[in-house]
Amino acid sequence: ESRGLGGKLCTKFVNGKDDPTLHFDMGVQLLQPLGPLRAALDGIVEPWPLPGRFKRLACAGDWSSWRIRETVDLPIEGFVVGVPSMSAIGRHLATQCKGLTMHVDRTAVVRGQDPKTGRWEVEWKREEANFGQLKYRPELKDVPAEVGRADFDAVVLAFEANKVLRGCKSGYKMVQPSATPEITKRLAKRTRTSQMWNLMVAFETEIEMPWDAATFEGHRSISWVAVDSSKPQRAKVPQCFMVFCTQEWADWKQWGKRDVERDLLDEFLGLLEKVVGRRPPKPCFVMAGRWGNNTEVPLTGEKPRGEFPMRALGLRQEPAPAVWDAVGRMGATGDWARGFSVSDAYVAGQEMAAAVLADA
Repeated sequence: ESRGLGGKLCTKFVNGKDDPTLHFDMGVQLLQPLGPLRAALDGIVEPWPLPGRFKRLACAGDWSSWRIRETVDLPIEGFVVGVPSMSAIGRHLATQCKGLTMHVDRTAVVRGQDPKTGRWEVEWKREEANFGQLKYRPELKDVPAEVGRADFDAVVLAFEANKVLRGCKSGYKMVQPSATPEITKRLAKRTRTSQMWNLMVAFETEIEMPWDAATFEGHRSISWVAVDSSKPQRAKVPQCFMVFCTQEWADWKQWGKRDVERDLLDEFLGLLEKVVGRRPPKPCFVMAGRWGNNTEVPLTGEKPRGEFPMRALGLRQEPAPAVWDAVGRMGATGDWARGFSVSDAYVAGQEMAAAVLADA
């Protein structure tokens, strides 16, 4: 469903993967691996933030005037990030699956099920890269177009519940929905997603920051800021920041990409000025990104704790029934099947695997 392994657990290298200078964790900002995921990530993660470098900033005021009322240290025990990037985690986990064949960076389509054998035909393809893709992924220039097909005993749709039900209507992942009626019945009106905006900002010279990551309470538009350049094994200059908006700001109106790059940037620069005591320099790079299917209500009804990305920590301890259609030989899974975190997504995958193998 994503260009690579891991989905929102990814790092965007603006100039391509061979140039690590502009790097942004577009989705998951940090992990707190719990349950079986903890041991599975041994050797591919390092602690971040460091002690004293993770803060909660409480803000007071309104849209026209606000101030930082309080700054509090947050505990950092158990928090880690992928090294040398978040994208390394998905590849690391894949190496633990013996006999696995992967077709990444392609759009996959479930074509249909043979009524006699019950096997599913799946097609995956990669078309010639367009201008926008080549701008940020120059390595695609020499990658040929490709179409592949195969039959499978079972299919698992491992992406957002909203797309499982409705398909994807835009972008390189544009496909029609392929869930069986049983899966559709189990998911319909039981999960809910929201739209979130992020902002990638870089400065040519380093700004001396009093923290590496901060979550904000009471700010009119910003819920999270991370200095991605402070993460282990990352390029330090240009200094890269990752900003996430509040749900209230995202819902305020129908934002366009250019609007976000102007208005949310202005909010961020104003915030930085209050934090460091002077107006920051003009950024050398700005880009907005939108998550159109951020999990708000998972299938279990679990309640979120705060805004993203802080809600994407922890692990639901109780088991959750896998969304597996034994008759149709199809399943659907993701973090939304249990909760909000990477640990939830990992355990949901294990629960799905157990359901599939039980019917093998």
